[in-house]
Amino acid sequence: MKALRKITLICGISALAACQADRPNPVVSASMSDANMALDAGLSVQAKAGYDLSEALCSGCHAIVSNQLSPNPESPGFEAIANTEGLTLVTLKDWLRDSHNYPEKMNFEVVDEDVDALAAYIITLRSNDYQPAI
Repeated sequence: MKALRKITLICGISALAACQADRPNPVVSASMSDANMALDAGLSVQAKAGYDLSEALCSGCHAIVSNQLSPNPESPGFEAIANTEGLTLVTLKDWLRDSHNYPEKMNFEVVDEDVDALAAYIITLRSNDYQPAI
């Protein structure tokens, strides 16, 4: 199982690298600052792990924090996903577990341990006063 997780992670990183081929490398201090903000915001350990995963695997295409535009305009931001009408933690986990839901460009699977962490983080972006970007 650990070997499968490593293979999945390597495939995800490869897909991310392909998405980011035209983007400059992010500044390390900025990502450290974001991670510290996540901890300061009172995220659970699991949600913090989800933030770290999303930064490593998803941020090349998706906006992973509030009030941010996705680098890939075709990729919804995590804040928009979290505020989708009818979405629950359970429905989000179910969707993330089924890689057939993903667009072809993503071309990787998220292992169960990572699904729980990603969903825990994404759901923290839910807001009662959310207004979708126009």
